[in-house]
Amino acid sequence: MKLTVKKARLLSGMTQKDVAEVLGVHVHTYMKWEKNPEEMSIGTAKQFARLVEFGLEDIFFDEESNLIRQ
Repeated sequence: MKLTVKKARLLSGMTQKDVAEVLGVHVHTYMKWEKNPEEMSIGTAKQFARLVEFGLEDIFFDEESNLIRQ
């Protein structure tokens, strides 16, 4: 299954505010990440994947993603 950050969040039943609070960032920062997930650090991406209970590979490293592994 290949997911966008937004779709993974929606499928987990969380709001943008919910995710931002758990990740410890401002909601506007999280909103920016939904549009440009490559701006998210790999550590935050891993934390997000655990939070929404989807595999990191399914969200961030599909053939359409340009998130660079760092």
